[in-house]
Amino acid sequence: MKKSDAEKAALDTLVKWYEGERPSADREPERYVVCAGLAITELFRDTFPLKESDYLTDKNQIKKTGGPSIKSILERFGETREYAREGGRTTRGTRPAAERLVKALNRIEAFADLTLEERHEIMDSLQRWLVDRVREYFNRKKIEVEIALDKSGQQIVANILAAAAAKGVAGAVAQHIVGAKLALRYPHLDIENYSYTTADVQLGRPGDFVVGDTVFHVTVSPMPAVINKCELNLRNNYRVILLVADSRLQAARQMAEMEGIADRIGLYSIEAFVGQNVEEICEFGRGNLARGWKTLLEKYNERVLAVETDRSLLIDIPANLQ
Repeated sequence: MKKSDAEKAALDTLVKWYEGERPSADREPERYVVCAGLAITELFRDTFPLKESDYLTDKNQIKKTGGPSIKSILERFGETREYAREGGRTTRGTRPAAERLVKALNRIEAFADLTLEERHEIMDSLQRWLVDRVREYFNRKKIEVEIALDKSGQQIVANILAAAAAKGVAGAVAQHIVGAKLALRYPHLDIENYSYTTADVQLGRPGDFVVGDTVFHVTVSPMPAVINKCELNLRNNYRVILLVADSRLQAARQMAEMEGIADRIGLYSIEAFVGQNVEEICEFGRGNLARGWKTLLEKYNERVLAVETDRSLLIDIPANLQ
């Protein structure tokens, strides 16, 4: 069997093993499965076939599944984010998952005829496939943010936007959190909900949201184009509210002044607009804050799920709100 045939057989075996480790058809395997795969393929680089003594420590744990070992393998392929601090060594399911992979790869007899360099190249290919699963994990991972109830509502929203900005999705999160706020504030109205990438002009919308005769524009980084939209809205007899990131509020005001519309539009920070409204809904009562923020985030996630395919836009609701 040629090296290319052995590589195909090995990759098919790895994929079949990975698919078999899914807890259900619609869920990805747990992180310890990927850690087990990375560790076993690392051991196969220099040893074939693998015997129990080759992959088990004296404590009956899988070798090379510790956090530093997994981190080192990932970094070799350019993935530097923290995937599993403890690796998979202490997880109960790691050993059986690893042993199933060992058994499957040991059946590929062609490995015995390969040079050490060829086997290294094949294991590189398998590990590269597993690293792609790690990247998929980060891509679909929910936004994690601490909701400190002793902070102001404005600061809580600022923290949410900062966490979103770290993932490069602040614009989408800003749009949907404003949509969630409006939906909660006006439950009797149908607050429109569109994917962030759907341009207003595509659907003939005057802005991101319309409530009554007021158009809302939401942008974390205002540019002249949004000011032009506001001016067009005014000419079409709409009232206009422009919501921007707090750090860009002054810049937006200057642009509006240059266009001569600063005194004709409502210009607010997203952080204050959403944060104050949550506190109003909670009737400014400390005891109601956890429920209020949980309700907002649930509504946000509901609206994201309805129109977005990117699940990384979802916000993980912190335990202190549960």
